[in-house]
Amino acid sequence: MEEKKGFMKTEGRYRNIVHEFMVDRAQRSPAFDMGTPHYHPYYELYYLISGNSKMFINHTLFYLSPGDMIMLSPYQLHKTTYGPGQYAKRFTVNFIPEFIEYFTSQCSKEGVDSIFSRHKLSIPANRQDYIEQLFSQMLKETLSKDPYSKIQMKSFLFQLLSFLGRCQDIEQPVQMLDAGDAIIQQAAQYIYAHHREPLTLKSVAETAHMSPAWFSRKFHQTVGIGFKEYLTHVRIEDGKELLLTTNMTVTEIALTCGFSNGNYFGDAFKRARGVSPREFRFSMHVPE
Repeated sequence: MEEKKGFMKTEGRYRNIVHEFMVDRAQRSPAFDMGTPHYHPYYELYYLISGNSKMFINHTLFYLSPGDMIMLSPYQLHKTTYGPGQYAKRFTVNFIPEFIEYFTSQCSKEGVDSIFSRHKLSIPANRQDYIEQLFSQMLKETLSKDPYSKIQMKSFLFQLLSFLGRCQDIEQPVQMLDAGDAIIQQAAQYIYAHHREPLTLKSVAETAHMSPAWFSRKFHQTVGIGFKEYLTHVRIEDGKELLLTTNMTVTEIALTCGFSNGNYFGDAFKRARGVSPREFRFSMHVPE
């Protein structure tokens, strides 16, 4: 489908809709549905201004209140839903790794990774105005046509990233999930930990003490995709890491990650990433 101006087409759960940088402020109704979970090849910062929402990321569910920030690295599966009875307002900023090259060169890749090492950060109440001002300033600069707007956008984004980096050691409140959400989160974490094993819907449902039919319904309701699709996504991400960090063949990687054969892995990987495993490995290889 076609997105709004500045976006590209969306295909399946893979979204490549940000050319370089994008900031947005939106109000969501309780009925808003973003569809299925998705992932994209760029960073995302999500800040909740008002209302409540829930976000499922990889294998963890987060409850969000005003002042909460979500930090997403590229290719992390996520879906947002909004609480009943009230509208929610949120800021988002998306940017590709190349957009923050200077920041990365000064803070190191490890410094950037540390900012995104945790998914949720509750911003102290006395600093929330500062965060909202940075988002507002970035949004204002996107409307400017002068040659300094890109520099200003980077300046405000770098301030935001620096602030988030300094907040990593702030003690965070303990999150308590309701019973139903907790069971599904535990199941997702079980799948994540055991995805290299021959998992079935029946075997995972048994760990949640549910019938396969009821578990399948609850899992899809909470996560946004079915058990099989989620398991395939986790296995593909594992395969991606092995492609980058080992010399294993594609078939060896497929079998290690839990796929029945190399062709199945190759087809699933290409649907998810747009390229074959071999093409992905070659494109990411950096000559010494």
